Amino acid sequence: MNARSRQQSEGSQLANAVMQLDLRRTVSFLQKHIEERIRDYDLCINEGPGGDETPIKQITIGYQFDQAGWLSIVFDTRSTAANDGEWNTFIESNAIEVTDWHNAYSDLVENGSPINLTLPDGSERRLGENTTVKYLAELIGTTIRDVLIHARDEGSFNDLPISEDCFYVVEEHDGAYGWSDHLEVESQSEQAYLDQLEGDVSSKTQDAQIEHWIGLLERIASGKENTSEWAFLAPRYAIERLKELGDDAIVPVLKFVRKWAGKPEFDGDRPKRKIVELPMHAPAIDALMLVCNSSCQVVEVESLLCDIVRRSVKVNSGRKLWGIIPVWAARCLSTLFNQYPKPIQHGSTNKLVNHEEYARIRRTKRRDDTVN
Repeated sequence: MNARSRQQSEGSQLANAVMQLDLRRTVSFLQKHIEERIRDYDLCINEGPGGDETPIKQITIGYQFDQAGWLSIVFDTRSTAANDGEWNTFIESNAIEVTDWHNAYSDLVENGSPINLTLPDGSERRLGENTTVKYLAELIGTTIRDVLIHARDEGSFNDLPISEDCFYVVEEHDGAYGWSDHLEVESQSEQAYLDQLEGDVSSKTQDAQIEHWIGLLERIASGKENTSEWAFLAPRYAIERLKELGDDAIVPVLKFVRKWAGKPEFDGDRPKRKIVELPMHAPAIDALMLVCNSSCQVVEVESLLCDIVRRSVKVNSGRKLWGIIPVWAARCLSTLFNQYPKPIQHGSTNKLVNHEEYARIRRTKRRDDTVN
């Protein structure tokens, strides 16, 4: 083979080579980097916008992959923090190199080499020469976003001096992708808020739609769906959407309630005058009302309702003012299953007076099922 043929062959092999880009590595790397930044955060020196010892109002993860590969976590302590790109001023002091992104993109652009991309869920895509910066920016950006949301929701940032209204941002350096959990409530209409709740749910399968609305109930119960003046609409709106999905939604709804049934519904107890309803109260009660008005009488529904009664009675047993999850779960049992009595609610304490009857009936049914 002469030199010219060898060069052509090598060029052809180079063009046909496939670059691997596994975004699961990005997830693992970013999770560790967030932990490091939290651990190393210095209250006296903030390498970001704002003062050194004031609360963090905004956390931004910026990134780039086309000109270079890096990401930068920037803490903004300005009292007037806004999604205004100010984080770009502090890239150098916060950036960490991510060579995988840049190497893959450079090989695609310069050599025409395709990219075998593995997404965080393990699914794969083949990116060819028609791949745009915007498309790859979105794939990387949504991966970063999901890691950031997970860290936020798991309370990973709670050890930092976080402001109560701190918000979170992901931005590609040149604007090819951007995301924030911050709502501009002053300019948002009721319909815009409801449209935001809907998202792209209509294009999903029924199971995915149920998961979408249960996820909203979880955010409400956790106190994370309160950044809009229209947030009070969210619980009933989610329940109405779940109602439209029929009895298939009932078991997931009850699993949501069961998760919260072992927690108190109120902050404070008598004889204190200040007793505050906690965020989980409204969605849990609305969910039980939905179940009560359904016709879903499968064994799993009965089992979940009994478990909800048991858990909620236990958490309320030492209180002078009970929550009303026990009564509503008992009402569902009485309505859907003939063996259970109507709940007896104490007029001033909300206590489910006859809660032991529900436990007794459940034990009897289990024993009978075992015998049969």
